[in-house]
Amino acid sequence: MSHQEIKHLRHQIERHINRAMHHLRADHSAAAYCEFQNAFEILAELIATLDKENVL
Repeated sequence: MSHQEIKHLRHQIERHINRAMHHLRADHSAAAYCEFQNAFEILAELIATLDKENVL
């Protein structure tokens, strides 16, 4: 996985976490949960990919 691919995934994770925090401040816990779930799915995919490539 290239540095550019990792950078893109990091940006997606950060975006989902920022959205989740916004939803939490607005007391929209269901929307926050969905955003956190999206962020963790991307993170899990990234970890699995890096593990397959023996980077970790």
